[in-house]
Amino acid sequence: MHTDNIFLLSVKYLKLLHLPAMLKPHEITGIVLAGGKSSRMGKDKGTCSFKNKPLVEYAIEALKPFCGEILLSANNIDAYNKYSYEVIPDEISSIGPLGGMFTCLKKSKTRHNIILSCDTPFITEELIKHIIENIDSENKVVAPLHQPNFIEPLCAYYSKDLIPVFEKCIKNKDYKLLKLIKSVDLKTLKIDSSLDFFNPKLFNNLNTPEDLLKC
Repeated sequence: MHTDNIFLLSVKYLKLLHLPAMLKPHEITGIVLAGGKSSRMGKDKGTCSFKNKPLVEYAIEALKPFCGEILLSANNIDAYNKYSYEVIPDEISSIGPLGGMFTCLKKSKTRHNIILSCDTPFITEELIKHIIENIDSENKVVAPLHQPNFIEPLCAYYSKDLIPVFEKCIKNKDYKLLKLIKSVDLKTLKIDSSLDFFNPKLFNNLNTPEDLLKC
């Protein structure tokens, strides 16, 4: 066999060694970004009803089969006390989703975390499973990528190893989440009609009372 081919096969084999078996629920924490009062919704977005169910419950249901623990990132603790999950207020307020993500990653007991915003009720278990199946030791973030070349940072895998990166961004008052994830080992997953679970509405997010009615 040609030397170059042997080298390529060796590299491929070494990469395979980095691919873990499907992670078990006790190895993963699900983090739901329920947020605070939305100016456009007029109240906590997670408590808003969509098709007779609060938005936060869609996120919980998508994560529950794969996550041994679920944390709810929310500043209005009373609004979510009825759920049997710990509600975590932002350690640092008014810096957008980065604040809740940072606080919950610190609280998480696992290295592996799936973060999901509550305003995307069309996210499915199949998508969450697809993300988890593509986690490997080389990447700190695994995020969906869809048309037109848009990364979904609020439906993604985050390693707890990123805490120092979050701390640095907060210290520098740089709260741009996309900038943060592009600065680390990021793996993107192309999500399109070639996948069985694809739905054009998959990443639709609901931001206004009108969105709740028309979707």
